[in-house]
Amino acid sequence: MERINLENIDIARLEEAVVVFYRSNSHEQAITHEWLTEAEGSPQAWQFSWQLMQLGKSQEVQFFGAITLHAKLMKHWNEVPPENREELKQKILEKIVQFAGGPKIVLNRLCIALGAYIVHMLDEWPNAIEEVIDTFQNQRIPNVKPDVQLWIMLEVLTAIPEEAQVIHTSVKRVTLRAEVGKRVPVILQTMEAYLRQQMNRVWDAEAYSNMIRAVKCVGTWIKNIGYSLEACVTITAVLLEVVNKCYWPAVQTGDGCMSADENELAENCLKSMVNIMIQPESHSYPKTAFVLLRMYLDSLCEITKMEWKRDNDNEDIIVHIYMLFVSAVERHSSLLLSGVISPDPILPITVNRMVQEILHCTDKPGIYPVEESCSTMALAFWYMLQDEVFAMTNEEHKRRCWEYIKPLYAHLTSILVRKSEQPDEKSLDRWSSDDLECFRCYRQDISDTFMYCYDVLHDYILVILSAMLDEAIADMQRHPTHWTKLEACIYSFQSVAEHFTNDTSRQIPNLMRVLNEIPYEKMNVKLLGTALETIGSYCNWLMENPTYIPAAIDLLVRGLNSSMSAQATLGLKELCRDCQLQLKPYAEPLLNACHASLNAGRMKNSDSVRLMFSIGKLMSLLPPDGIPKYLDIIVSPCFEELQAICQSDGKTPTARIRTIFRLNMISTLFSSLNTDLSEEDKEIQIVQPVLLVMQRTMPIFRRIAEMWVEELDVLEAACSAMKHAIMNLRSSFRPMLQDLCYFIVASFQTRCCAPTLEISKTTIVMFYREEGCKPYMQELLREFIKHSFKLFENTPQQNFSNISDTMEAFFGCLAQIVKKIPQALEDKTLAYDRLVYYGQRCMTLPESGAIRCGIQFMTHFTIQSRNHEHITEVVLKTGEQTVYFIMMCVGYLTPRSQVDKFADIILALNKKYPAELAIWLKTVMSVPHFPTPLLNDAEKSRYVSLIIKEKVNKRLLQQHLSEMAIKLRGLTEKFQ
Repeated sequence: MERINLENIDIARLEEAVVVFYRSNSHEQAITHEWLTEAEGSPQAWQFSWQLMQLGKSQEVQFFGAITLHAKLMKHWNEVPPENREELKQKILEKIVQFAGGPKIVLNRLCIALGAYIVHMLDEWPNAIEEVIDTFQNQRIPNVKPDVQLWIMLEVLTAIPEEAQVIHTSVKRVTLRAEVGKRVPVILQTMEAYLRQQMNRVWDAEAYSNMIRAVKCVGTWIKNIGYSLEACVTITAVLLEVVNKCYWPAVQTGDGCMSADENELAENCLKSMVNIMIQPESHSYPKTAFVLLRMYLDSLCEITKMEWKRDNDNEDIIVHIYMLFVSAVERHSSLLLSGVISPDPILPITVNRMVQEILHCTDKPGIYPVEESCSTMALAFWYMLQDEVFAMTNEEHKRRCWEYIKPLYAHLTSILVRKSEQPDEKSLDRWSSDDLECFRCYRQDISDTFMYCYDVLHDYILVILSAMLDEAIADMQRHPTHWTKLEACIYSFQSVAEHFTNDTSRQIPNLMRVLNEIPYEKMNVKLLGTALETIGSYCNWLMENPTYIPAAIDLLVRGLNSSMSAQATLGLKELCRDCQLQLKPYAEPLLNACHASLNAGRMKNSDSVRLMFSIGKLMSLLPPDGIPKYLDIIVSPCFEELQAICQSDGKTPTARIRTIFRLNMISTLFSSLNTDLSEEDKEIQIVQPVLLVMQRTMPIFRRIAEMWVEELDVLEAACSAMKHAIMNLRSSFRPMLQDLCYFIVASFQTRCCAPTLEISKTTIVMFYREEGCKPYMQELLREFIKHSFKLFENTPQQNFSNISDTMEAFFGCLAQIVKKIPQALEDKTLAYDRLVYYGQRCMTLPESGAIRCGIQFMTHFTIQSRNHEHITEVVLKTGEQTVYFIMMCVGYLTPRSQVDKFADIILALNKKYPAELAIWLKTVMSVPHFPTPLLNDAEKSRYVSLIIKEKVNKRLLQQHLSEMAIKLRGLTEKFQ
């Protein structure tokens, strides 16, 4: 739609646009949205909003009129002359009465609009809330049903604290909040009186609806405005009474299941109590907090006891009760521990009751999330509790609290083992893929919680887990198909593995024996998967106890040829990484097993790639004359397939996938195959196998780079292989350096892209300082810059975002080179002024990665510049322009979330060029209306002084830049 004429808005056309917006598809909605938003913000909206709400208009049009009125009240109050404000109030009230019979969607928005009006008028209309209560509660509006009048009152009162948080006003938000806060007592008294009045009545649909609104009103005022905890005791008692009235009649009659209305009312009562208990200032009232905790326990524990069962009918209310318990103790955790050591006999009892309730929450019968949905809430509490205990500064208090929590965490450990049990085959038909993913995340949370149990129990956790392992084995012997208990026990051992590297107890050897004796072929395959993962987790222990390695190898090899090959390759990778030297006697048989598994062709590509890491580690253990055999049978097929793809010149999707797969296999092998395992090995002059492979296959790499020049992921895989070879072999790679440089330059000539830039950087950083390598590295750096410049020059500046990934890679790599190899800047043939020019442009792009890397380069370049006269000249020549771009980015160009990154370059300039920076900043900021007209000269001068003054404190400078950006963008009101 064309730009709106704000002087004369056609109502008919506006109505048509509203109907199109609400009744059309997303494309048409997008077209009309901007037009309607502009109309909504125009001064004429004060007039047409009333016209749109006339009787006879469609519901969509009336609703748009109401939201327009609300938007004007919220954002443009300054447009209302003081003499018109009373008239505006009367018109809003008239419209509320007009729409009392519906549609409620319009009535709701008018109530919110009246709430916004009241917030603006608190000074001029101080009794507004009392008048609203009196008018609607006492039914002073003729021809409007009492339930509707109550509904209107509750909607208006609920809107007030929310509007106080968001309206645009000249009053400071803190002042406004304090003024609104004076009305909290009357709100709570009104809601409390209304709810008490309802307790002796039979509730129909209207009663439920209004009671829910009354309870939400309480929660909204507490959440947004707050009230002292002491003053919330009576309303809490009423809310607890409502919860019990919702629950007990429902479960004692009929089918025992709460209705939707009963559930919603009870849940909102519990949510409001959470808001009361977690207020920021609530910790200032410890006695009241304990009183409330006791009230919760006395009133709600019978409900949790009643519903403590699998697949219970009223899970929703239990979730919210436990949410209240957990939120309360997390907010008052230090209070909880003070109750443990208190001489007052009542407090420890209260604490123990609450902790037992949370323990019951964790131990809720059933499997999460299908058969129960509570237990996950409690897991964060167990982290918090032990963390608070160990953070105590009084050693005696810490000891007493630790003694108190030890039996809790011992019990918790056995609960967690049970809760980590997987669903068996019979129940899986009830589980969706989302349920299974949710359970996977839940098990990971349980695994983390086992670590907290270890922090409390130390080695005693193994005693508990071993006892449960024995029970699970006994159960499996009685019931051979019952695998879930045993799998959960093994998973529990896996979770605490990292703490038992040097353990000498009998429990872990017993675990290893069990893992090898389980008849996996008769069990669910998930049991094998967990056993394989557990072997991987205990590799550090196996390194200290090598007699158990052969059994571990047998199990892993069995896993390679199963559907659990992912877990087997992971476990074998960890074994080969952590126990490489201990595997020397088993290297050849293991290589043969790996080769057989690869040849079988049953593994996923990702598993085959991962297996190559283990193959590389194992091949490194062989005598030099034994390696070629395995290179030939395992690695040669990779290059043969790549050669065949290159010769066929068929760039099909299948060929691309196979090329990436084979390159990834080679890359992984290159990262792990290194025969220099010790100092003695390094003294023996043996040609590294990776070098032999690369010498023979470099032509294939060149052909791949030529053939797949347009496919970044293929180039990335090829460059990754060579990068891994360089990183693994380091100085041993030197004989191949010239060939590698030729490959990189040839790739640059075909296409300048992130993968080739990255491998160039790796090569330069590693070899620039090495004797005899510097000329190659200097030339490579020149080519690196030259070909990047060609790309930048051939791209119009307005399209730099199209190559932002390459610019990000170029300046990210260059920043690392300048930082780690500053002597590279000694080369006077490089076009440093153009580097700065493109670095400045990179900083101005909208992409966060490009911004970050552009700033990093400019920062390190500036820091190093004072060591080189020719670089100093470049910075002095371009400094004012750099400052100009920085201020432009801060002012409006860069996303606000990225503005604080510019602190780095400003600090670098202030450190190396303090006098010049002061001049550049003052010159740039003296330009009228720069960066935007929203900052006057005095404010500009203040920010210039703040920036110049800050030479060390990065955080403070970031704060100044962020504040400056907010003001320059006209967002001050939003961030008050």
